[in-house]
Amino acid sequence: MNDESCIAIKILKEVPFFGKGDTLEKRLRKVSLRGFPEIKIYENSNFEFVFLTPEEIITKLHIPQPSIYMTHLDKINSLAKHFLKQKINIFNLDKAYDFIATSKTGQETEWTMLPPVIERFHIPKTNNGKFNYASLIGEKLSKSLKINDLGINPEISKIEYTSKTGFFDEINDGSHRVHYGLETGKGIKILIISEMASGFPYYAVPQKYSTVRIHKERDNSAIETKIHVVDSPGHKHLYRLFPSGGIKSGEIRFDPKLGKNERN
Repeated sequence: MNDESCIAIKILKEVPFFGKGDTLEKRLRKVSLRGFPEIKIYENSNFEFVFLTPEEIITKLHIPQPSIYMTHLDKINSLAKHFLKQKINIFNLDKAYDFIATSKTGQETEWTMLPPVIERFHIPKTNNGKFNYASLIGEKLSKSLKINDLGINPEISKIEYTSKTGFFDEINDGSHRVHYGLETGKGIKILIISEMASGFPYYAVPQKYSTVRIHKERDNSAIETKIHVVDSPGHKHLYRLFPSGGIKSGEIRFDPKLGKNERN
């Protein structure tokens, strides 16, 4: 969300996961990649809701950046209270809600509250027991990297391979909500997506959830801890663009002269 505190929300629409008309499933199946807008990364994916206990969060999940910020957790706490007033538990969702968040300054931003999204994928090992991302880079991505004189991030060869099965459940969206569920001891329901479009791995290497560190806020003291799969800035081509799938993330600005909200 934006950097301001949310003082109120307005539910615009309840979005079921399956069914006719507008659904979260249909929105997700339209999600594309930043560098490859024609690729619908979840078009033929499988979706599964799973409730994780705090212990399971630590033992079963991986995270792309093991840095959690107290300021973000405070926002989650505030949002949870606002949604609870609407009898909605944001830690136990099997659907989505389009809503408007109002800040202290009167700024309104439009969002979608959906379950935390986790991608489940298989990463093979190299002969020396490291991540073998070379086998996951498809022809289309490979050509794009070569054009820009980019390749697989050499730092990957130093990373510990942390899966006994070869499968990883990596948090894609909602990491602070997941951590809030851990800290409160109540757990959280997540949405696991598997069978993504091949050739386009998640842009950051999965790291064990137990490596998470808490920072007061996101500033210079909170060092970037993501390990990109491909050389920067090539990793940005692999970003999952949720708004392109109809999941809202745009601003509605308040115009004091007009006394009303103006959409961008």
